[in-house]
Amino acid sequence: MPYDYEDTLEPWHVTVTYGAVGDEEWEDEEEDGGGQAPAAGSKIGHLILWRLRDCTGDNRWEAADAESGDLEVIVSVVLGRSGRTGYSAAFEKAVTHPVGDLLILDRVSLDKAWRGFGLGPALASEAIRRLSGGCCAVAVFPGMGEYPEDREQVSETYRLQAKKKIAALWESIGFQPFRRGVWLLDTALRQPEELMQARRAELRGLGTAAQRPPSA
Repeated sequence: MPYDYEDTLEPWHVTVTYGAVGDEEWEDEEEDGGGQAPAAGSKIGHLILWRLRDCTGDNRWEAADAESGDLEVIVSVVLGRSGRTGYSAAFEKAVTHPVGDLLILDRVSLDKAWRGFGLGPALASEAIRRLSGGCCAVAVFPGMGEYPEDREQVSETYRLQAKKKIAALWESIGFQPFRRGVWLLDTALRQPEELMQARRAELRGLGTAAQRPPSA
């Protein structure tokens, strides 16, 4: 959908599906599962990312601020004072080649049945690999995306523990703490690629274990 800052702040919505419609492999698994597996092509989650483009003439801070508070926090930390061109001195020191666009990982959401298996970081890593071309870094602001039904459970201790767990997930694919709660992934480093391969191996192992028949 067109909007005022479409040339500066570019949204990406990645849909996570269980296989693909028409793929015999996934359809066979659906039949073998006795109806328990989702239909091939069923949506089981989504990711939202933003590409903050450099040198468009717009004020990049204003573009982020107009969209959401989390984006504003990230952009205000990484940009220079003008908000139009250039990154902050701290960002330039933290990133190997601080020239180019910035990719922002905004949200990773999975249906409850698919949580707790390490899918979130693995999917984020795959999306980053495909969308980060021309970006000098990827930024994320670890925070609680969902809250318990009983909001009284969300004490400050609960919130801090949740943020710590989420930060650990992003660290597992190459993010490092930067400033004011923002984490960065340096796209020039080899480590994120190696960590992505490790997450892939973990998921293959999980898939193999899930296909084994139960022991007597």
